[in-house]
Amino acid sequence: MRTAFLFAFLVCLGLLALPRVVHADPPSPDLLARLAATSAAMEDVRKRVSYAIETRVEELDGDGKVTSTKTTSARVVKDEKGSHMVVIKEVEDGKDTTEDARKEMAKQDARSDADKKKEHVEIPFTAEQQTKYVFDQVETNPDDPTRVRITFKPKDPDSRSVDGSAWVDTTSGQFLTAGFKIAKPGMFVDFAHVTVEVGGKTEIGPVVSKITFEGKGGFLFIHKHFRGSAVLSDYKVTK
Repeated sequence: MRTAFLFAFLVCLGLLALPRVVHADPPSPDLLARLAATSAAMEDVRKRVSYAIETRVEELDGDGKVTSTKTTSARVVKDEKGSHMVVIKEVEDGKDTTEDARKEMAKQDARSDADKKKEHVEIPFTAEQQTKYVFDQVETNPDDPTRVRITFKPKDPDSRSVDGSAWVDTTSGQFLTAGFKIAKPGMFVDFAHVTVEVGGKTEIGPVVSKITFEGKGGFLFIHKHFRGSAVLSDYKVTK
């Protein structure tokens, strides 16, 4: 399992377990406008913070049994060249692979900005992205009517668009959990699902607190099925 493959997915949101659908109407223009504002604010926060990240990835065989486990402790930091990941420690199946992970991340940092951008999936609720999606408000939380679930589907699916849903606080216009599957996975990807929890806070706004993910892909007769999680914490505003 390569570290680069894992972190390519951590830029994404995820597929949520879909509860019972009560109704399906488009969200109000006012709610979409507020979602655009809070999503833009979250993107700004993401560019201005450093944080710790603890990941665990498991590789599974055809029967769903774990055949390999990798844990990584790292920190995303910012400098004059932008943000990059500093690996503190990595262990794969009991073996210290920290130096291998650091070499891999150095290769990732050396890529062009254009290549890095290809891995970044934009939040569907930003003003720019909203024009590319169809939204439906499909459910209201029976215990809290200020919270609703909104689905989103790309009008023209590609490898950077997503198909999923988000639970939204209609009072603040902030999404609380959001998710999708990749609408059109790459040639060697069978599926890629990720879930995201927006449970962290900083002085400049909310942040992601946990990501879980699962995927499968391969080439010819070699296929890998993996699942894992990442916990993000110790956020610090850097500028």
